[in-house]
Amino acid sequence: MDARDLYDALISASSVAALEATLTEWREGHATDDELPVGKRPNNRGAIEVAADAGRSLIERVTNAHDAILELEHNAHNGVPECRSPREAAEAWLGVPPNTGLAGLTVKRRQDLAAGTIVRLEPGEGSQSRLVSVIDRGVGIGADRMEDTILSLNESNKIQKHYLAGTYGQGGSSTYAFSKYVLIASRAIGSDDIAFTVVRYADLPAEDYKTGRYVYLADGGKILSIKARAGDIENGTLIRHFGFDLSNYGASIGPKSLYGVLQRVLFDPVAPIRFENQVHKWNRVIKGSRNALNGAVDADDDSKGPDLDYSLPLFNITLGDHGDIAIEYWVLKQKTDEHGKVSGVPSDLFVDSKRPIVLTHNGQNQGEISALLIRRDADLPFLRNRLICHVNCDRLSASAKRQLFSSTREQSREGFVLARIEKELISILKTDDELKRLNEEAKDQSLRESNESAEKQMRRQVAKLLRMAGATPTEAGASASKGAGDNAVTPKKARAKLEPIVPSEPPTYIQIVVDDEPITFYGGQRRYIRIETDANSDYHDASDSKKSRINIAVGDDLRVIGTSPLSGGRMRIGIECSTTVASLSKGSIRVELYRPGLSALSDEKAYEVIDAPRPKDRSQAAVFPDFKVIPVAGPDDERWSDVSDDSGSVDVTKHASGAFMDNGTLLIYYSEVYPRYATERKKLEQRSPALANSFSKRYELWLAVHALLVQQAREDADAAVLDPDAAVVDPDDDDAKELGRQERCRLATIASMVAAQEVRTGIMTEDSDAAA
Repeated sequence: MDARDLYDALISASSVAALEATLTEWREGHATDDELPVGKRPNNRGAIEVAADAGRSLIERVTNAHDAILELEHNAHNGVPECRSPREAAEAWLGVPPNTGLAGLTVKRRQDLAAGTIVRLEPGEGSQSRLVSVIDRGVGIGADRMEDTILSLNESNKIQKHYLAGTYGQGGSSTYAFSKYVLIASRAIGSDDIAFTVVRYADLPAEDYKTGRYVYLADGGKILSIKARAGDIENGTLIRHFGFDLSNYGASIGPKSLYGVLQRVLFDPVAPIRFENQVHKWNRVIKGSRNALNGAVDADDDSKGPDLDYSLPLFNITLGDHGDIAIEYWVLKQKTDEHGKVSGVPSDLFVDSKRPIVLTHNGQNQGEISALLIRRDADLPFLRNRLICHVNCDRLSASAKRQLFSSTREQSREGFVLARIEKELISILKTDDELKRLNEEAKDQSLRESNESAEKQMRRQVAKLLRMAGATPTEAGASASKGAGDNAVTPKKARAKLEPIVPSEPPTYIQIVVDDEPITFYGGQRRYIRIETDANSDYHDASDSKKSRINIAVGDDLRVIGTSPLSGGRMRIGIECSTTVASLSKGSIRVELYRPGLSALSDEKAYEVIDAPRPKDRSQAAVFPDFKVIPVAGPDDERWSDVSDDSGSVDVTKHASGAFMDNGTLLIYYSEVYPRYATERKKLEQRSPALANSFSKRYELWLAVHALLVQQAREDADAAVLDPDAAVVDPDDDDAKELGRQERCRLATIASMVAAQEVRTGIMTEDSDAAA
């Protein structure tokens, strides 16, 4: 067997056994056979085994494939124009629009570009041992460069090439850890030679070595090489992973499929990918979740694109010395079954629904933020399964990127930069009137079947128990606007849907829309102000202020930090107040709309700087919020995440209840399958349905009291943040979350025991008897 025979056999192998037989035959006839350590490091496991997820590690191969395409284009264009990012390179050399991305291309153009990068999934031995190939038609690698590029570790081949995504020189090598063998073959552009090798993990004698290492096949100390023939790869690189462990991605499509993880992690790729699924017999163009959300549909897709209730195009925001970010989001339409009941989690098709806020760099998902930010911090709990947010971090400063991103690209780092990004996102979400309306609409649908008289009864009972606990509320959930003896909560007026403003050419008005005037700021505060106009969308370019015909002028105390696109006659401007401004300082915010050949339109509103809010006076009597208690049927209920705190756990023994605030109402969810509760209720149902219902009401009563007291403690802790001497527990701390979960389970067990005992012995309050 010569090198050509070896290459042909390796290329045609479709199983680990076939590849191993080929290597055995090769070794038998070659006394000079060598296996050299990858990266020229005898101890290389630590540098290679950096990835925790097989799907994400494979994406590093795809990123390298895109780099090879861009390198080829760079050479073809002699590096002109100079591109400082892969996004700029894709725009200049591949014709990908800068803002709309791949969604802005025609179907044919996407398919043509996708032919340059192919991911092929073959059966192999099963889901734990697939054959996965990543093929690019890029610049290729010669035999003399392979050891210092694709077989190297932590080299600096790309560190000065800003038009490429690669930085650390090791990402692609992480696929070795999930494979039994990896065949690498490459042909440099303009060359007649194909260089190839096979990488595997080699055990070393345990008596001499603590661990093994990753090695690659060589012949006489050199990379194997053959002359190309007709039918061989023309240029580019082929990487075939034999025995690749995809046990976590065994599905054909969806979140638990290789296709799904490619779509999710390559959220906004610089170029599309051709995905060939030979296991399930179908092919598709992968363009990333962002482009799918923006309506990009290819001929091989099953759908016509997602149904959206609302979306916000890229909103550019400055973070000062840390550079800029761009935020966009989508609200998917809720799915319902044939009975009109809410079903499924729409965001699962595009992101991890537990972490639907995606941070990208060069189009790749480099970090995800929990849905808790949407549910708790942004006060949009009923949109958490439908709202997807994207934060484009390409224009952050170099120092901010170093603080934010890790070399493995699997998750962003906690710290100041991430906290600042989260703060900006919360501000934008909380000031979007349409999101508030959609949240209220979804809330009404979720709680439509609640019994108002039972709620009144519950409030009176809870108020009595809170007084016994030492609190002094007039009534839990009471509203200051109620009359004496009126226990009903005054319903909020439903928000009207904001219809698009009909454009006029030329435009006839522009106005600043605020609830109160003057607009108030305190030092360091950022606010988002809505603008309405009948100008069409091309009057404002959010990504380039020089092209915009809308000018924003603010006083010396303020500065503009960003604007949203103009869509449907509406846009928002972000304004920040100086931290050094004196209280009672006044000025104005002015917007001007320039019309070609006509006078400018304008509007102006006054602003005033006020003192920052003071910490809550904890000596005052507690005022408890309105509340609702809502049963959850179990893990299959779409509200289960409200009980399990978005942890993804379906263990019914570990999750009893959960609670969070929504627009002044404390929503208390409890599991109907928590073992102690379910057991007690079943026993009582055998005696009498009325006893079982009374038991459930008593159980809900104790859960409500506990949740209200915990909420009061949390508000006191939030207020203490302004006190430098106060000890405050971080609610996002994993240990604190676990302690909270355990406390709720203990409380649920005790509440079940007490409620069952009260029902059995008839020791109830007058209100309880009336409720039963």
